[in-house]
Amino acid sequence: MANQVTNIGGMLSAVTTTFAYTDATAVTIATIPAGAQIQNIHIDVTTAFNAGTTNTVTVGKTGSAAAFVTATSVGSAGRASVASTGVYSAWANTGTSDISVTITYSQTGTAATAGAARVTIIYKYADV
Repeated sequence: MANQVTNIGGMLSAVTTTFAYTDATAVTIATIPAGAQIQNIHIDVTTAFNAGTTNTVTVGKTGSAAAFVTATSVGSAGRASVASTGVYSAWANTGTSDISVTITYSQTGTAATAGAARVTIIYKYADV
């Protein structure tokens, strides 16, 4: 058959949520399917987090808060440079079960009075 498209691989999908300095526990971003491959994670700080000493977030899953992104600074507005050293290999395959991906905000020093961000995870379904 002419012009038939074959072997196109997986489909990209993206999930997004927001979080704020008032989120004292992990925020669930979304559930992504078993075997997914994370292509990128964006943390867009819309209002700088302003705790007195440190303002960081991690991206992970139940039981491992920093499975996908280790402590990343969110003290300035703009796109954060995600810290994935040591956990980047976990992006290649999320495992054999669907997973709930979470983001956790941590602060030290004087408590924050401001801070908001949007996190987006871009992932690819496993090839079929």
